Amino acid sequence: MKSKKLQQSIFTPVRVLGGSFLGLIIIGTMFLMLPQSQAEGVDTGVLDALFTATSAVCVTGLVVVDTATAWTRFGQVVILLLIQFGGIGIISFGALFAIMLGHKITFQQRQIIKEQFGQTAIVNVLTIAPIVAGSTLIIELLGAALLLPVFTPKYGISEGIWHSIFHSVAAFCNAGFSTISNNLVDYAGNPLLNLVICALIVLGGLGFPVIGELISRKDKRKRLSLHSRVVLWTTANLIIFGAIILYMIEGGFDPAFRALPFQSRVLASLFQSVTARTAGFNTVDIGALAPASIFVIQLLMFIGGSPSGTAGGIKTTTFAACIATVRAVFTGHSDVRLFDRRLEMGTARRSLVLFAGASLLITIAILFMLFAEDPGQKKDFLSIGFEVFSAFGTVGLSTGITSHLTAGQKIVIILMMFIGRLGPMTFALALSSRPQADQVRYPETDLLTG
Repeated sequence: MKSKKLQQSIFTPVRVLGGSFLGLIIIGTMFLMLPQSQAEGVDTGVLDALFTATSAVCVTGLVVVDTATAWTRFGQVVILLLIQFGGIGIISFGALFAIMLGHKITFQQRQIIKEQFGQTAIVNVLTIAPIVAGSTLIIELLGAALLLPVFTPKYGISEGIWHSIFHSVAAFCNAGFSTISNNLVDYAGNPLLNLVICALIVLGGLGFPVIGELISRKDKRKRLSLHSRVVLWTTANLIIFGAIILYMIEGGFDPAFRALPFQSRVLASLFQSVTARTAGFNTVDIGALAPASIFVIQLLMFIGGSPSGTAGGIKTTTFAACIATVRAVFTGHSDVRLFDRRLEMGTARRSLVLFAGASLLITIAILFMLFAEDPGQKKDFLSIGFEVFSAFGTVGLSTGITSHLTAGQKIVIILMMFIGRLGPMTFALALSSRPQADQVRYPETDLLTG
């Protein structure tokens, strides 16, 4: 009995979830180290293979070697599978196969899946697993089909199909990997590619509960749940805000941007606003953007996507709850209100703690990045900060310094990608022991603040 209790205390759901991602990263690294994975004349070291595997599993997209030229087709398939398993979650795939084979899902396994999807109640696996698998397959296949007319004219049928599938899966899983050396810069003015990739990114970032509710909603007059309303409202506003600000900044800063046709400028602004929400594709040179644009993109990367999806960041719901909490303080309300509902104080507190914890984590990571800097090849502070924000938000955008990082800096980015994928709160719970109720309560007092 004692050993069983010990086992339960060690193998908590959050630790099993973290272990599944860690195990997948190790397996991916081993596969990428195989000669069959590396292109002829390319000798990728263990650290670069680990970096690539972590970036794929954590659906980030930061790369230290060019995905198009450093890896063979076999290596690219390995990366694609890591993106798919990392985006949807190895636990989810395991649950789906168990259901298909007729195996029962235990209470403990349901708790693990609950952590995977960030649910507040024990997940009905029989309901959520088919939604996850079905919506993922349909959306990715549809996205690949829509991308075929973009890639096949230039690359031919077989290469065009491969590029379409790879980019569709990577976009839906919010991973910025591309099988084209300059990412999607050549397609900055292509409306079809821009709109399809943006749609895939947004759908992947909404989260499966929202997708499931939209799919299963029979009565269109019935209001969506508070979660879905907050996610959709916050997502739409952040995308529109980001696109308008980027258009205004770059339109006044970059002569090359001003010289583009109006349609291309609008598409470029919209695409960068959407992709900053943890996708990592780019249709313009991020390193050439104005410092103000870099700062705006950092804010969007920090917020990220929505819970229970493939995106990273602190999440749209956390951001909305923080804004609502601050608004309640400034307006003198005792209740934190969001739409027409009153938030529990525990939810408001968790949101503020997550916001503060993520800010502290990023600050520490930037400090370590500066410590690990090569004195002979110093990078500017803005680029280093951008790299950390991108890793934490599992975005994958870079100003172009990723391949020039030192070994110490690569390790920092690897850790940030891993923490960003799990979520700071989940990562902290995985390392901590079981919470215990306080046996002693001290006298209450006040403290001058502000």
